[in-house]
Amino acid sequence: MKIDFYKEKVERIIALCKNEIEAGGRIVVTGHDMPDNDSIISSVMLRYLLAKLGVESVIKFGTRPDGVTLRDQTELDNLGGITFDGFDKDDRLLLVDHHVCFYKNRVIGCVDHHVTPPEANFDFNLVVKASSCGRVIYDMAVAAGVADDYLERLAVISVYLDTQSCQSLKFDKSDLTWLADGVERLGIDEKRIIKMGFCICDIDDGAEVLSGYGLKRYPFGDKIGASTCVQIDIEKEAEWQGVIDEIVAILVKRMNAEGVFLWAFVVNKPEIARSDIYFIRPDGSIEIVKLDRVASRSRDVIPYVKREAEK
Repeated sequence: MKIDFYKEKVERIIALCKNEIEAGGRIVVTGHDMPDNDSIISSVMLRYLLAKLGVESVIKFGTRPDGVTLRDQTELDNLGGITFDGFDKDDRLLLVDHHVCFYKNRVIGCVDHHVTPPEANFDFNLVVKASSCGRVIYDMAVAAGVADDYLERLAVISVYLDTQSCQSLKFDKSDLTWLADGVERLGIDEKRIIKMGFCICDIDDGAEVLSGYGLKRYPFGDKIGASTCVQIDIEKEAEWQGVIDEIVAILVKRMNAEGVFLWAFVVNKPEIARSDIYFIRPDGSIEIVKLDRVASRSRDVIPYVKREAEK
């Protein structure tokens, strides 16, 4: 970890936040739409870090998380004080776990671990490759001298929950020793966290609800791409196929209604480390890419969408 680099970044974000507060703004930490566990956990971590350094902030989201994330949140402790009702005009946003904002509020800056286009262009930008956004914020805390067991525990959990329990390509294998030490020293129930990290969806939620899980949008010029994803129970794979066909039909209608030129629907099978990606077009045509590993949207989806947008 580059201590000086992160220390400089922390000093910069604190200065910017204090300037916004003096100008009458409210600092709001927010993750991406339909936030996943890493988005929520890293928001909590950044709020905690800012408070340690004398900046008060609140956490707000523009949309609610999906059912899997809500289910997992009941398993996590001390993540309160979060609202999902949008923003007020005086809110000044700090983005975590994403660096593209579709809201009209002023954005102070971003902390993200997805080094993907388009490039972040705010007053403060910290976008570095890492296993999770929580991992990035923990490194910020270490550099600022305010890291503690609470933050490290959340960082460790965020890595498991954002990498399909360390199976995703975005998992940084150099984190293995740190994770093992943290699990043992902090008394984390690794079996429970691994199961949570698989994020298996409930087939009974139905195709309409499942079609929107994990929504992300990708603006490239005048074209907008999108993706959603589900994690399926391999024992119910045959049942899931019928639901997946329904989901594809729903997404075709949604694409045409919303002007999305390409939609990637990712079907992860974390128990066997496999994935299928359905690249769907508004005319209903589909290209299915089968992977012998768990898909990474930053590596398997975004580059594909970008290439298609530039044609």
